Amino acid sequence: MASNVTTLKVRARNTAKTTAAPTRSTAARLKRQHGAAAATGAVTMILVALSLSHLAHGIGLVTGAGSWERWAMAAGIDLGFVALEMSQLCAATEAVRRSVARYAAPAIVGTLAISAALNALAFAAAAIPGSPAMYAAAGLGIVVPALIYALSRITFALATGGAPRAA
Repeated sequence: MASNVTTLKVRARNTAKTTAAPTRSTAARLKRQHGAAAATGAVTMILVALSLSHLAHGIGLVTGAGSWERWAMAAGIDLGFVALEMSQLCAATEAVRRSVARYAAPAIVGTLAISAALNALAFAAAAIPGSPAMYAAAGLGIVVPALIYALSRITFALATGGAPRAA
């Protein structure tokens, strides 16, 4: 009786990684890049702490809310912005990023605007109304959220080895 089963030759898949280990100079450059990511991340966190304090003060000036309410709202604004930004930057696929960006991008613009306005109010509150110092202080308040935005995107790009994607 003849066998009706034929054995097929199967090529073995190469499961070994095809990428070579990084050279010593590449490893050194990556180490410096990750060090820069840690440094920019640390500066970002310091600015977030500063912004939270000024936001809480600005919210208190506008609303007269209690301390815990001011801080909760400040955290919702600035930490919400950071979380929204990271949700876009950490999306694994372009389809997920687009889906998240549909809601995150306008919310980021809104939280940045609110943060800038309340930071400017808090910075300028102690200055003499109409004085050059008041305008300089308000300008500093506006710069803080912009720096947080730029530094958070740069930190992520340095940490992951990719260029910051447009939102």
